[in-house]
Amino acid sequence: MKKVISLLLVFSMMLALVIPASAKSPADAPEALVAESLADVQAAIDCEYPIIFVTGIGQTWSHLVDENGNYKANSKSDLLNYNLFDREEDPIDYNLFYPDSNAFKDPKVLFATVKLVGEILLTLMIKRNCISKKDVSTIFSGVLSRNIIDEDGNLPSDVEDCSRPFPISEYNDLDLENFYYSIPCQSIVEQLGAENIFCFYHSAFSFLYRDADDLDKFINDAVLGKYSDADKVVLVPMSMGATVVNAYLDRYGSKGQVARVVSIVGAWNGSDVIADLVEGKYAENAPELLYNGALLDAIDAPWNYVANIALRILPKKTLRAVIDTLVSAVVESIILPTPSMLALMPGERYAAVEQKLLMDSKYDKVRAQAREYNRAQVNLIPRLQELEKNGTEFYFICGYGFEFGGGSGGYEYFRFMETSPKTNSDEIIQISSTAPGATFAPAGQKLGKSGQYVSPDGSIDLSTSFAPDRTWCFFEQKHELEYNNTALRLALDISAGRVRNVADAADTYPQFNEARNAKDLLRGDNTYLTRLQGYIDANKNDPSKAENVRLAQDALDQCNAMLAETHNNREADDAVIENAYQTLVAIGLEQPRQESTPSAFESFVNNSLKKLNDRVYDIFGAAGFRDKFFK
Repeated sequence: MKKVISLLLVFSMMLALVIPASAKSPADAPEALVAESLADVQAAIDCEYPIIFVTGIGQTWSHLVDENGNYKANSKSDLLNYNLFDREEDPIDYNLFYPDSNAFKDPKVLFATVKLVGEILLTLMIKRNCISKKDVSTIFSGVLSRNIIDEDGNLPSDVEDCSRPFPISEYNDLDLENFYYSIPCQSIVEQLGAENIFCFYHSAFSFLYRDADDLDKFINDAVLGKYSDADKVVLVPMSMGATVVNAYLDRYGSKGQVARVVSIVGAWNGSDVIADLVEGKYAENAPELLYNGALLDAIDAPWNYVANIALRILPKKTLRAVIDTLVSAVVESIILPTPSMLALMPGERYAAVEQKLLMDSKYDKVRAQAREYNRAQVNLIPRLQELEKNGTEFYFICGYGFEFGGGSGGYEYFRFMETSPKTNSDEIIQISSTAPGATFAPAGQKLGKSGQYVSPDGSIDLSTSFAPDRTWCFFEQKHELEYNNTALRLALDISAGRVRNVADAADTYPQFNEARNAKDLLRGDNTYLTRLQGYIDANKNDPSKAENVRLAQDALDQCNAMLAETHNNREADDAVIENAYQTLVAIGLEQPRQESTPSAFESFVNNSLKKLNDRVYDIFGAAGFRDKFFK
């Protein structure tokens, strides 16, 4: 059995193509956050062209509006309530890509749910798949109704896409908080000038070329002429934002209004994760992962062992049929009707999917858009070359060194996909997409070659990529690259024209660098930095707190020095961040981590179930109980 996946995989997959999530962050950068810029950069930087960020899924904003167009308050009954700022006085959703439990008030959804429960019970009783794909689709479409477009590409009438046709210097406090939480670059913006920074927000679920049209309008109506005297812009697509920029360049690139494109983990040629899911292709070791692997990682003991054993109640063929039904329902509900989702498939894999799944007349409009984008996608390199001849420069910032789901970043289910053990990625998107044309060996393996553009671990070769002299890679960097302040700093230095190629920046930004996760130092309004600085400011004149102030200052200085260093050293960086945490514990601003010690009874149960699980696996392998006796 190779087809092993669940709805959780689908939710993870969509959220994985997200660069940031959402929560609180300060509108004005505290002094401590100034450390994210390089120590030797003090003066303001002349910004030759306005800079436009083009968002990924998690940065996409949307609001619920009433019949008068006013924002509706976030419902406290929403499943996985996702109020960005958690303020009672202004509880506005800034991202609606989350299930809505209010959907179960709809009789149709409620009836389908009751039916599905009965179908699951009957499946367990008779050991045959009785689950209705129609019922699953009804439930899924209901709880994600805010995101599902109609046949004309329109979201529901009470959902308004976020549009901010002005620089971030004119954002209100809440909008600015969201921007800086999504892209923690406060001090860099201070030097570039907030009046030079724009953000193009688009729906993650859309007709892609409509987004391209909107981006062209944004550039001409909201940036050039109105807020800037420049004749060109710099586009900074992040993750899924690369598909929007790619479509824009396909339709409008000849206008010559883009000076540079600075891609941050951009999906220029989609992700094999999406194609594997849609085509139903799973890894050879998928049964082993399911029966004795992924569940052990995803569920705490002892329930992981219980789940592994319980799965065997169903014969392998029946379990496969159940999973196929669930996945097919999800794919048909939200991926196939959505050109922006189809654009996340690698160009070379689209034709097979279209022929198999998209030939029904109900997909006519979707298919037309998908074909247009696929034509642009399969001709990506020649198109980029032509655009460069006409003056548009391209830069790529990437992560590599992981199989899909191999970074323990909450995406373990991606390991089920067929291409996972064959790829080299940032856990979500393969390096040949984020650095178009790059050659790779599977993560952890070597190409067997050396040279200027071969990574230190020997697994990727940039010499075959579109722009080897303008591509930077971070080893074992997860997809959420905004946690790596060095990468984000590099992107904005390129955007401002301070860095033009790898040779220019060799001393500051090595082409092959290490990962960094500075989230605890930079993201939000309660970071380690702000808390340390706040403690110092509040107690610096109190002799009784002198030792604690010294500890806090030392930890703060180490953090600032680490953030200013652009030659990342992941082990050393993690040690600095851990020291900041332990310092907060020592001065009473943080609780020590609680190591849960199971009771003697809990240990007995866990050990017993583990032994039983291992024994069951030895006997039955990756199969159901009945499969051993009924071939």
